[in-house]
Amino acid sequence: MKATARPGSRDESYDLAPFKGLLLRSCGSSFEKEREKALSAALCRRMSALGCDSYEAYHALLLNDQAELLRLTELLTVNETYFLREPDHLNLMVDTLLPELMIARNQKPIRILSAGCSTGEEPYSIALLLWERFGVTSEKLFTITGVDIDSNVIASAKLGLYGRGSFRGVSQALQERYFEPAGSAEFRVRDFIRKMVGFEVVNLFGNSYPEGMQSPDIILYRNVSIYFPEPVQREIFGKLAEILVVGGCLLVGAAETIHHDIGILSLVRQKGLFFYRKTPPLIFEERRTSSRGLSFTEPVRVVSPHGIPSHAAKIVATTQAEQVLGSSTKQSPQPIQMNVKEQFDAAVQLAHARQYDKALAILDAVIAQDTGFEKAYCLKGSLLLSLSRFDDSRTVCETILERDSLCLVAYLMLGMLARQDGDNDEAMRRFREAIYLDPACWLAHFYSAEIMFMQKEFKRAKSGYETAVRILEKGSIKGLGQAFFPLSFNADPFIVIGRHKLSLLAQGKRSTR
Repeated sequence: MKATARPGSRDESYDLAPFKGLLLRSCGSSFEKEREKALSAALCRRMSALGCDSYEAYHALLLNDQAELLRLTELLTVNETYFLREPDHLNLMVDTLLPELMIARNQKPIRILSAGCSTGEEPYSIALLLWERFGVTSEKLFTITGVDIDSNVIASAKLGLYGRGSFRGVSQALQERYFEPAGSAEFRVRDFIRKMVGFEVVNLFGNSYPEGMQSPDIILYRNVSIYFPEPVQREIFGKLAEILVVGGCLLVGAAETIHHDIGILSLVRQKGLFFYRKTPPLIFEERRTSSRGLSFTEPVRVVSPHGIPSHAAKIVATTQAEQVLGSSTKQSPQPIQMNVKEQFDAAVQLAHARQYDKALAILDAVIAQDTGFEKAYCLKGSLLLSLSRFDDSRTVCETILERDSLCLVAYLMLGMLARQDGDNDEAMRRFREAIYLDPACWLAHFYSAEIMFMQKEFKRAKSGYETAVRILEKGSIKGLGQAFFPLSFNADPFIVIGRHKLSLLAQGKRSTR
Protein backbone atom coordinates (compact mmCIF):
# COMPACT_ATOMS: atom_id res chain seq x y z
CA MET A 1 0.00 0.00 0.00
CA LYS A 2 1.42 3.35 -0.98
CA ALA A 3 1.79 5.48 2.13
CA THR A 4 1.12 9.00 0.92
CA ALA A 5 -1.02 10.88 -1.57
CA ARG A 6 -2.07 14.44 -2.21
CA PRO A 7 -5.66 14.83 -0.98
CA GLY A 8 -7.95 15.91 -3.78
CA SER A 9 -5.85 14.27 -6.50
CA ARG A 10 -5.94 10.74 -7.88
CA ASP A 11 -2.81 8.65 -7.62
CA GLU A 12 -3.24 6.21 -10.53
CA SER A 13 -0.78 3.75 -8.98
CA TYR A 14 -2.67 3.45 -5.72
CA ASP A 15 -4.33 0.10 -4.99
CA LEU A 16 -7.98 0.56 -4.03
CA ALA A 17 -8.39 -3.10 -3.04
CA PRO A 18 -8.25 -2.56 0.76
CA PHE A 19 -11.06 -0.01 0.56
CA LYS A 20 -13.09 -2.18 -1.82
CA GLY A 21 -12.82 -5.11 0.58
CA LEU A 22 -13.78 -3.01 3.59
CA LEU A 23 -16.86 -1.56 1.88
CA LEU A 24 -17.89 -4.97 0.59
CA ARG A 25 -17.73 -6.43 4.11
CA SER A 26 -19.45 -3.49 5.80
CA CYS A 27 -22.32 -2.64 3.45
CA GLY A 28 -22.15 -5.17 0.62
CA SER A 29 -21.34 -2.61 -2.08
CA SER A 30 -18.98 -3.44 -4.92
CA PHE A 31 -16.74 -0.82 -6.56
CA GLU A 32 -15.32 -2.52 -9.59
CA LYS A 33 -14.67 -1.11 -13.08
CA GLU A 34 -16.67 2.06 -13.72
CA ARG A 35 -17.44 2.56 -10.01
CA GLU A 36 -13.77 2.84 -9.12
CA LYS A 37 -13.80 6.52 -10.11
CA ALA A 38 -16.62 7.22 -7.66
CA LEU A 39 -14.69 5.44 -4.89
CA SER A 40 -11.48 7.34 -5.64
CA ALA A 41 -13.32 10.68 -5.66
CA ALA A 42 -15.05 9.93 -2.36
CA LEU A 43 -11.74 8.93 -0.73
CA CYS A 44 -10.09 12.15 -1.85
CA ARG A 45 -13.02 14.21 -0.60
CA ARG A 46 -13.03 12.69 2.88
CA MET A 47 -9.26 12.75 3.22
CA SER A 48 -9.22 16.44 2.24
CA ALA A 49 -11.94 17.20 4.79
CA LEU A 50 -9.92 15.49 7.52
CA GLY A 51 -6.52 16.82 6.42
CA CYS A 52 -5.28 13.27 5.97
CA ASP A 53 -2.53 12.79 3.37
CA SER A 54 -2.03 9.05 3.75
CA TYR A 55 -4.28 6.39 2.26
CA GLU A 56 -2.90 3.93 4.77
CA ALA A 57 -3.77 6.23 7.68
CA TYR A 58 -7.28 6.83 6.34
CA HIS A 59 -7.83 3.09 5.88
CA ALA A 60 -6.77 2.54 9.49
CA LEU A 61 -9.19 5.26 10.59
CA LEU A 62 -12.06 3.56 8.75
CA LEU A 63 -11.29 0.28 10.51
CA ASN A 64 -11.68 1.94 13.92
CA ASP A 65 -14.25 4.70 13.35
CA GLN A 66 -17.73 3.52 12.35
CA ALA A 67 -18.98 7.10 12.03
CA GLU A 68 -16.33 7.92 9.42
CA LEU A 69 -17.03 4.67 7.56
CA LEU A 70 -20.69 5.69 7.42
CA ARG A 71 -19.77 9.14 6.04
CA LEU A 72 -17.75 7.53 3.26
CA THR A 73 -20.55 5.10 2.52
CA GLU A 74 -23.05 7.94 2.24
CA LEU A 75 -20.87 9.68 -0.36
CA LEU A 76 -20.93 6.50 -2.44
CA THR A 77 -24.67 5.89 -2.28
CA VAL A 78 -26.51 6.25 -5.58
CA ASN A 79 -29.75 8.14 -4.94
CA GLU A 80 -31.31 8.50 -8.39
CA THR A 81 -35.08 8.25 -7.93
CA TYR A 82 -38.35 10.04 -8.60
CA PHE A 83 -42.05 9.73 -7.81
CA LEU A 84 -44.06 6.88 -9.37
CA ARG A 85 -40.95 5.25 -10.86
CA GLU A 86 -41.78 1.98 -12.68
CA PRO A 87 -45.52 2.51 -12.11
CA ASP A 88 -46.71 -0.86 -13.44
CA HIS A 89 -45.49 -2.72 -10.36
CA LEU A 90 -46.84 -0.01 -8.06
CA ASN A 91 -50.27 -0.26 -9.66
CA LEU A 92 -50.21 -4.07 -9.48
CA MET A 93 -49.43 -3.80 -5.79
CA VAL A 94 -52.19 -1.27 -5.04
CA ASP A 95 -54.90 -2.65 -7.34
CA THR A 96 -54.38 -6.39 -6.89
CA LEU A 97 -51.83 -7.57 -4.32
CA LEU A 98 -52.91 -5.36 -1.43
CA PRO A 99 -56.66 -6.13 -1.71
CA GLU A 100 -55.80 -9.84 -1.71
CA LEU A 101 -53.60 -9.41 1.37
CA MET A 102 -56.28 -7.33 3.12
CA ILE A 103 -58.69 -10.20 2.71
CA ALA A 104 -56.16 -12.72 4.03
CA ARG A 105 -55.08 -10.53 6.97
CA ASN A 106 -58.62 -10.03 8.31
CA GLN A 107 -58.45 -6.23 8.84
CA LYS A 108 -54.98 -6.22 10.39
CA PRO A 109 -52.92 -3.29 9.05
CA ILE A 110 -50.85 -4.22 6.03
CA ARG A 111 -47.14 -3.49 6.55
CA ILE A 112 -45.21 -2.18 3.53
CA LEU A 113 -41.42 -1.86 3.47
CA SER A 114 -39.44 0.22 0.98
CA ALA A 115 -35.89 -1.20 1.23
CA GLY A 116 -33.32 1.24 -0.12
CA CYS A 117 -35.78 4.13 -0.23
CA SER A 118 -33.20 6.88 -0.89
CA THR A 119 -34.79 10.35 -0.45
CA GLY A 120 -38.28 8.90 0.05
CA GLU A 121 -39.94 9.22 -3.35
CA GLU A 122 -40.90 5.52 -3.43
CA PRO A 123 -42.62 5.23 -0.01
CA TYR A 124 -44.41 8.55 -0.55
CA SER A 125 -45.52 7.31 -3.99
CA ILE A 126 -47.03 4.27 -2.30
CA ALA A 127 -48.82 6.47 0.24
CA LEU A 128 -50.42 8.72 -2.37
CA LEU A 129 -51.50 5.75 -4.51
CA LEU A 130 -53.10 4.16 -1.44
CA TRP A 131 -54.88 7.41 -0.70
CA GLU A 132 -56.13 7.49 -4.30
CA ARG A 133 -57.46 3.94 -4.00
CA PHE A 134 -58.65 3.69 -0.39
CA GLY A 135 -59.11 7.29 0.72
CA VAL A 136 -58.73 8.38 4.34
CA THR A 137 -59.12 4.76 5.56
CA SER A 138 -55.64 4.05 4.18
CA GLU A 139 -54.23 5.68 7.34
CA LYS A 140 -55.60 2.76 9.37
CA LEU A 141 -55.29 0.02 6.74
CA PHE A 142 -51.56 0.39 6.03
CA THR A 143 -48.21 1.21 7.61
CA ILE A 144 -45.28 2.21 5.38
CA THR A 145 -41.61 2.18 6.35
CA GLY A 146 -38.69 3.40 4.25
CA VAL A 147 -35.11 2.42 5.08
CA ASP A 148 -31.72 3.39 3.65
CA ILE A 149 -28.10 3.19 4.74
CA ASP A 150 -27.53 6.91 4.06
CA SER A 151 -28.53 9.08 7.04
CA ASN A 152 -28.49 12.20 4.87
CA VAL A 153 -31.10 10.92 2.42
CA ILE A 154 -33.25 9.67 5.31
CA ALA A 155 -33.12 13.15 6.86
CA SER A 156 -34.14 14.58 3.48
CA ALA A 157 -36.98 12.05 3.17
CA LYS A 158 -38.36 13.05 6.56
CA LEU A 159 -38.47 16.69 5.43
CA GLY A 160 -40.49 15.70 2.37
CA LEU A 161 -39.16 18.58 0.28
CA TYR A 162 -38.54 17.98 -3.44
CA GLY A 163 -37.44 19.82 -6.57
CA ARG A 164 -39.07 19.63 -9.97
CA GLY A 165 -36.87 16.74 -11.11
CA SER A 166 -38.63 14.38 -8.71
CA PHE A 167 -42.00 14.93 -10.42
CA ARG A 168 -41.30 13.70 -13.95
CA GLY A 169 -43.57 10.70 -13.38
CA VAL A 170 -46.42 12.64 -11.72
CA SER A 171 -49.43 14.23 -13.41
CA GLN A 172 -50.22 17.85 -12.63
CA ALA A 173 -53.45 16.81 -10.91
CA LEU A 174 -51.68 14.40 -8.54
CA GLN A 175 -48.95 16.92 -7.80
CA GLU A 176 -51.48 19.56 -6.82
CA ARG A 177 -53.47 17.08 -4.73
CA TYR A 178 -50.58 15.66 -2.68
CA PHE A 179 -47.89 18.37 -2.67
CA GLU A 180 -47.85 22.04 -1.69
CA PRO A 181 -45.53 24.77 -3.00
CA ALA A 182 -42.55 25.47 -0.76
CA GLY A 183 -40.58 28.12 -2.63
CA SER A 184 -40.00 28.95 -6.25
CA ALA A 185 -38.83 25.49 -7.35
CA GLU A 186 -39.69 23.13 -4.50
CA PHE A 187 -42.74 21.28 -3.26
CA ARG A 188 -43.48 19.63 0.08
CA VAL A 189 -45.43 16.43 0.65
CA ARG A 190 -48.72 17.30 2.33
CA ASP A 191 -48.92 16.38 6.01
CA PHE A 192 -51.62 13.70 5.66
CA ILE A 193 -49.31 11.77 3.29
CA ARG A 194 -46.13 12.40 5.30
CA LYS A 195 -47.60 10.97 8.49
CA MET A 196 -48.35 7.68 6.73
CA VAL A 197 -44.62 6.97 6.24
CA GLY A 198 -41.87 6.28 8.76
CA PHE A 199 -38.15 6.27 7.98
CA GLU A 200 -35.10 4.57 9.52
CA VAL A 201 -31.37 4.38 8.78
CA VAL A 202 -30.64 0.69 8.11
CA ASN A 203 -27.78 -1.26 6.55
CA LEU A 204 -29.48 -4.07 4.60
CA PHE A 205 -26.24 -6.04 4.80
CA GLY A 206 -26.15 -5.68 8.59
CA ASN A 207 -26.52 -8.44 11.14
CA SER A 208 -30.01 -7.48 12.32
CA TYR A 209 -32.97 -5.37 11.28
CA PRO A 210 -34.92 -3.00 13.57
CA GLU A 211 -38.45 -3.65 14.78
CA GLY A 212 -39.94 -1.30 12.19
CA MET A 213 -38.78 -3.64 9.41
CA GLN A 214 -40.12 -6.86 10.89
CA SER A 215 -42.97 -8.90 9.38
CA PRO A 216 -43.80 -6.81 6.30
CA ASP A 217 -46.56 -8.01 3.97
CA ILE A 218 -45.00 -6.24 0.98
CA ILE A 219 -41.32 -5.46 0.38
CA LEU A 220 -40.21 -3.18 -2.44
CA TYR A 221 -36.52 -3.80 -3.10
CA ARG A 222 -36.18 -2.13 -6.46
CA ASN A 223 -33.07 -0.96 -8.28
CA VAL A 224 -30.90 -1.49 -5.20
CA SER A 225 -29.24 -4.89 -5.64
CA ILE A 226 -27.70 -3.95 -8.99
CA TYR A 227 -24.92 -2.27 -7.00
CA PHE A 228 -24.07 -5.46 -5.08
CA PRO A 229 -21.98 -8.46 -6.20
CA GLU A 230 -23.86 -11.76 -6.55
CA PRO A 231 -22.99 -13.25 -3.11
CA VAL A 232 -24.21 -10.07 -1.40
CA GLN A 233 -27.34 -10.01 -3.58
CA ARG A 234 -28.15 -13.53 -2.39
CA GLU A 235 -27.50 -12.75 1.28
CA ILE A 236 -29.62 -9.59 1.37
CA PHE A 237 -32.42 -11.23 -0.62
CA GLY A 238 -32.36 -14.09 1.89
CA LYS A 239 -32.55 -11.68 4.83
CA LEU A 240 -35.53 -9.87 3.31
CA ALA A 241 -37.25 -13.15 2.47
CA GLU A 242 -36.82 -14.26 6.08
CA ILE A 243 -38.61 -11.22 7.55
CA LEU A 244 -41.38 -11.31 4.92
CA VAL A 245 -44.57 -12.83 6.31
CA VAL A 246 -45.91 -16.03 4.82
CA GLY A 247 -48.11 -15.10 1.88
CA GLY A 248 -46.32 -11.77 1.45
CA CYS A 249 -44.84 -10.38 -1.77
CA LEU A 250 -41.41 -8.99 -2.64
CA LEU A 251 -41.07 -6.71 -5.67
CA VAL A 252 -37.73 -6.04 -7.34
CA GLY A 253 -36.77 -3.83 -10.29
CA ALA A 254 -37.51 -5.10 -13.79
CA ALA A 255 -33.81 -5.63 -14.52
CA GLU A 256 -33.24 -7.52 -11.25
CA THR A 257 -35.95 -10.19 -11.45
CA ILE A 258 -34.00 -13.12 -12.88
CA HIS A 259 -30.97 -12.52 -10.63
CA HIS A 260 -33.08 -13.32 -7.57
CA ASP A 261 -34.79 -16.46 -8.89
CA ILE A 262 -32.64 -18.66 -6.65
CA GLY A 263 -35.30 -20.84 -5.03
CA ILE A 264 -35.80 -18.82 -1.84
CA LEU A 265 -39.18 -17.36 -2.86
CA SER A 266 -41.65 -18.36 -5.57
CA LEU A 267 -41.44 -16.33 -8.77
CA VAL A 268 -44.97 -15.37 -9.80
CA ARG A 269 -46.24 -13.87 -13.04
CA GLN A 270 -49.42 -11.83 -12.77
CA LYS A 271 -50.90 -9.46 -15.33
CA GLY A 272 -47.72 -9.73 -17.36
CA LEU A 273 -45.49 -8.68 -14.42
CA PHE A 274 -43.15 -10.73 -12.24
CA PHE A 275 -42.74 -10.59 -8.46
CA TYR A 276 -41.81 -12.96 -5.65
CA ARG A 277 -44.16 -14.51 -3.11
CA LYS A 278 -43.55 -16.38 0.13
CA THR A 279 -45.76 -19.42 -0.29
CA PRO A 280 -48.77 -19.04 2.03
CA PRO A 281 -50.28 -21.69 4.26
CA LEU A 282 -53.39 -23.24 2.79
CA ILE A 283 -56.74 -23.25 4.57
CA PHE A 284 -59.19 -26.03 3.87
CA GLU A 285 -62.67 -26.72 5.10
CA GLU A 286 -63.85 -30.12 4.09
CA ARG A 287 -67.37 -30.59 2.79
CA ARG A 288 -68.44 -34.19 2.32
CA THR A 289 -71.34 -33.40 0.04
CA SER A 290 -71.07 -32.47 -3.62
CA SER A 291 -69.35 -29.20 -4.51
CA ARG A 292 -72.72 -27.58 -5.15
CA GLY A 293 -74.13 -28.53 -1.74
CA LEU A 294 -74.28 -26.13 1.15
CA SER A 295 -73.57 -28.26 4.23
CA PHE A 296 -70.13 -29.20 5.45
CA THR A 297 -68.32 -30.59 8.46
CA GLU A 298 -65.12 -29.44 10.11
CA PRO A 299 -62.04 -31.52 9.26
CA VAL A 300 -60.69 -33.91 11.87
CA ARG A 301 -57.18 -32.80 12.84
CA VAL A 302 -55.61 -35.79 14.60
CA VAL A 303 -51.84 -35.30 14.56
CA SER A 304 -49.19 -37.96 15.00
CA PRO A 305 -46.39 -37.52 17.56
CA HIS A 306 -44.16 -36.31 14.71
CA GLY A 307 -46.56 -33.56 13.71
CA ILE A 308 -47.99 -35.36 10.69
CA PRO A 309 -51.78 -35.95 10.59
CA SER A 310 -52.84 -39.51 11.44
CA HIS A 311 -54.07 -40.77 8.05
CA ALA A 312 -51.16 -39.10 6.32
CA ALA A 313 -48.75 -40.53 8.89
CA LYS A 314 -49.79 -44.04 7.86
CA ILE A 315 -48.90 -43.35 4.26
CA VAL A 316 -45.63 -41.62 5.09
CA ALA A 317 -44.64 -44.33 7.57
CA THR A 318 -45.36 -47.06 5.04
CA THR A 319 -43.32 -45.30 2.39
CA GLN A 320 -40.40 -44.81 4.78
CA ALA A 321 -40.53 -48.44 5.87
CA GLU A 322 -40.43 -49.62 2.28
CA GLN A 323 -37.41 -47.43 1.62
CA VAL A 324 -35.52 -48.67 4.71
CA LEU A 325 -36.46 -52.35 4.72
CA GLY A 326 -36.91 -52.96 1.04
CA SER A 327 -33.17 -52.88 0.35
CA SER A 328 -32.20 -55.14 3.29
CA THR A 329 -34.93 -57.75 3.39
CA LYS A 330 -36.46 -59.99 0.81
CA GLN A 331 -39.95 -59.45 2.14
CA SER A 332 -41.38 -55.93 1.85
CA PRO A 333 -43.76 -54.73 4.54
CA GLN A 334 -47.42 -55.08 3.74
CA PRO A 335 -48.87 -51.72 2.69
CA ILE A 336 -51.56 -50.32 4.94
CA GLN A 337 -54.87 -50.67 3.14
CA MET A 338 -56.79 -47.41 2.89
CA ASN A 339 -59.90 -46.76 0.87
CA VAL A 340 -60.23 -43.75 -1.40
CA LYS A 341 -62.07 -41.68 1.20
CA GLU A 342 -59.31 -42.28 3.80
CA GLN A 343 -56.65 -41.35 1.27
CA PHE A 344 -58.52 -38.15 0.47
CA ASP A 345 -58.74 -37.39 4.21
CA ALA A 346 -54.98 -37.90 4.40
CA ALA A 347 -54.42 -35.45 1.54
CA VAL A 348 -56.54 -32.82 3.30
CA GLN A 349 -54.61 -33.28 6.54
CA LEU A 350 -51.26 -33.10 4.73
CA ALA A 351 -52.40 -29.83 3.21
CA HIS A 352 -53.14 -28.57 6.72
CA ALA A 353 -49.59 -29.62 7.66
CA ARG A 354 -48.26 -27.72 4.60
CA GLN A 355 -46.82 -30.88 3.08
CA TYR A 356 -48.16 -29.95 -0.32
CA ASP A 357 -46.09 -32.29 -2.51
CA LYS A 358 -47.18 -35.32 -0.47
CA ALA A 359 -50.80 -34.12 -0.59
CA LEU A 360 -50.66 -33.79 -4.38
CA ALA A 361 -49.08 -37.23 -4.71
CA ILE A 362 -51.91 -38.80 -2.69
CA LEU A 363 -54.54 -36.91 -4.71
CA ASP A 364 -53.02 -38.28 -7.92
CA ALA A 365 -53.33 -41.77 -6.46
CA VAL A 366 -56.95 -41.11 -5.45
CA ILE A 367 -57.83 -39.84 -8.91
CA ALA A 368 -56.15 -42.86 -10.52
CA GLN A 369 -58.36 -45.15 -8.45
CA ASP A 370 -61.57 -43.12 -8.79
CA THR A 371 -61.62 -40.87 -11.86
CA GLY A 372 -65.02 -39.54 -10.83
CA PHE A 373 -63.93 -38.23 -7.40
CA GLU A 374 -64.69 -34.55 -8.04
CA LYS A 375 -63.61 -33.42 -4.59
CA ALA A 376 -60.09 -34.72 -5.22
CA TYR A 377 -59.88 -32.74 -8.46
CA CYS A 378 -61.11 -29.59 -6.71
CA LEU A 379 -58.58 -29.92 -3.90
CA LYS A 380 -55.77 -30.56 -6.39
CA GLY A 381 -56.73 -27.51 -8.44
CA SER A 382 -56.80 -25.33 -5.32
CA LEU A 383 -53.41 -26.60 -4.15
CA LEU A 384 -51.87 -25.87 -7.53
CA LEU A 385 -53.46 -22.41 -7.59
CA SER A 386 -52.08 -21.58 -4.15
CA LEU A 387 -48.62 -22.81 -5.22
CA SER A 388 -48.77 -20.45 -8.24
CA ARG A 389 -48.75 -23.39 -10.64
CA PHE A 390 -51.40 -21.62 -12.66
CA ASP A 391 -51.26 -23.63 -15.90
CA ASP A 392 -51.52 -26.94 -14.01
CA SER A 393 -54.43 -25.61 -11.96
CA ARG A 394 -56.22 -24.48 -15.11
CA THR A 395 -55.82 -27.93 -16.66
CA VAL A 396 -57.37 -29.54 -13.58
CA CYS A 397 -60.32 -27.11 -13.63
CA GLU A 398 -60.96 -27.81 -17.30
CA THR A 399 -60.88 -31.54 -16.56
CA ILE A 400 -63.47 -31.03 -13.83
CA LEU A 401 -65.81 -29.19 -16.21
CA GLU A 402 -65.46 -31.91 -18.82
CA ARG A 403 -66.87 -34.31 -16.24
CA ASP A 404 -69.29 -31.95 -14.49
CA SER A 405 -70.29 -28.76 -16.29
CA LEU A 406 -72.10 -27.55 -13.15
CA CYS A 407 -69.12 -27.45 -10.75
CA LEU A 408 -69.20 -24.04 -9.08
CA VAL A 409 -65.67 -24.36 -7.64
CA ALA A 410 -64.13 -24.92 -11.06
CA TYR A 411 -65.72 -21.74 -12.47
CA LEU A 412 -64.55 -19.72 -9.47
CA MET A 413 -60.98 -20.99 -9.76
CA LEU A 414 -60.90 -20.36 -13.52
CA GLY A 415 -62.11 -16.81 -12.88
CA MET A 416 -59.37 -16.28 -10.31
CA LEU A 417 -56.77 -17.71 -12.70
CA ALA A 418 -57.92 -15.37 -15.46
CA ARG A 419 -57.55 -12.42 -13.08
CA GLN A 420 -54.01 -13.56 -12.32
CA ASP A 421 -53.26 -13.46 -16.06
CA GLY A 422 -54.87 -10.03 -16.46
CA ASP A 423 -57.53 -11.45 -18.80
CA ASN A 424 -60.51 -9.57 -17.41
CA ASP A 425 -62.90 -10.63 -20.19
CA GLU A 426 -62.28 -14.31 -19.46
CA ALA A 427 -62.50 -13.70 -15.72
CA MET A 428 -65.86 -11.96 -16.10
CA ARG A 429 -67.16 -14.83 -18.24
CA ARG A 430 -66.22 -17.38 -15.59
CA PHE A 431 -67.64 -15.34 -12.71
CA ARG A 432 -70.91 -14.87 -14.62
CA GLU A 433 -71.10 -18.64 -15.07
CA ALA A 434 -70.61 -19.09 -11.31
CA ILE A 435 -73.39 -16.59 -10.59
CA TYR A 436 -75.67 -18.41 -13.02
CA LEU A 437 -75.08 -21.63 -11.09
CA ASP A 438 -75.57 -19.93 -7.72
CA PRO A 439 -76.92 -16.35 -7.55
CA ALA A 440 -75.82 -16.23 -3.90
CA CYS A 441 -72.16 -16.70 -4.86
CA TRP A 442 -70.96 -13.44 -3.32
CA LEU A 443 -67.34 -14.15 -4.26
CA ALA A 444 -68.16 -14.02 -7.97
CA HIS A 445 -70.20 -10.84 -7.48
CA PHE A 446 -67.34 -9.20 -5.58
CA TYR A 447 -64.57 -10.07 -8.06
CA SER A 448 -66.79 -9.03 -10.97
CA ALA A 449 -67.31 -5.66 -9.27
CA GLU A 450 -63.55 -5.28 -8.77
CA ILE A 451 -62.98 -5.76 -12.51
CA MET A 452 -65.76 -3.31 -13.41
CA PHE A 453 -64.33 -0.74 -11.00
CA MET A 454 -60.88 -0.97 -12.59
CA GLN A 455 -62.44 -0.65 -16.06
CA LYS A 456 -64.36 2.45 -14.86
CA GLU A 457 -67.73 0.82 -15.48
CA PHE A 458 -68.92 2.32 -12.23
CA LYS A 459 -72.65 1.58 -12.52
CA ARG A 460 -72.03 -2.15 -12.95
CA ALA A 461 -69.37 -2.09 -10.24
CA LYS A 462 -71.83 -0.50 -7.82
CA SER A 463 -74.39 -3.21 -8.52
CA GLY A 464 -71.83 -5.96 -7.94
CA TYR A 465 -70.53 -4.52 -4.68
CA GLU A 466 -74.07 -3.97 -3.40
CA THR A 467 -75.02 -7.57 -4.14
CA ALA A 468 -71.88 -9.02 -2.53
CA VAL A 469 -72.20 -6.86 0.60
CA ARG A 470 -75.93 -7.57 0.92
CA ILE A 471 -75.32 -11.34 0.83
CA LEU A 472 -72.42 -11.15 3.27
CA GLU A 473 -74.26 -8.93 5.76
CA LYS A 474 -76.91 -11.60 6.18
CA GLY A 475 -74.49 -13.74 8.17
CA SER A 476 -71.14 -15.51 8.30
CA ILE A 477 -69.75 -17.45 5.38
CA LYS A 478 -70.48 -20.69 7.18
CA GLY A 479 -74.01 -19.57 7.85
CA LEU A 480 -74.44 -18.83 4.17
CA GLY A 481 -72.91 -22.13 3.16
CA GLN A 482 -70.41 -20.28 0.98
CA ALA A 483 -67.10 -21.87 2.01
CA PHE A 484 -66.65 -22.98 -1.64
CA PHE A 485 -64.65 -26.07 -0.87
CA PRO A 486 -61.68 -26.11 -0.90
CA LEU A 487 -61.43 -22.31 -1.05
CA SER A 488 -61.96 -20.61 2.30
CA PHE A 489 -62.49 -16.87 2.85
CA ASN A 490 -63.13 -14.56 5.76
CA ALA A 491 -66.14 -12.35 5.08
CA ASP A 492 -65.13 -9.28 7.12
CA PRO A 493 -62.41 -7.83 4.84
CA PHE A 494 -64.67 -8.27 1.80
CA ILE A 495 -67.39 -6.32 3.56
CA VAL A 496 -64.95 -3.54 4.53
CA ILE A 497 -63.61 -3.20 0.99
CA GLY A 498 -67.08 -3.43 -0.55
CA ARG A 499 -68.49 -0.72 1.70
CA HIS A 500 -65.51 1.52 1.03
CA LYS A 501 -65.89 1.14 -2.73
CA LEU A 502 -69.60 1.93 -2.49
CA SER A 503 -68.73 5.02 -0.46
CA LEU A 504 -66.27 6.17 -3.13
CA LEU A 505 -68.83 5.59 -5.87
CA ALA A 506 -71.49 7.48 -3.93
CA GLN A 507 -69.13 10.45 -3.56
CA GLY A 508 -68.19 10.32 -7.22
CA LYS A 509 -64.53 9.82 -6.21
CA ARG A 510 -63.16 7.29 -8.64
CA SER A 511 -59.70 6.15 -9.52
CA THR A 512 -57.98 8.46 -11.98
CA ARG A 513 -55.33 5.99 -13.08
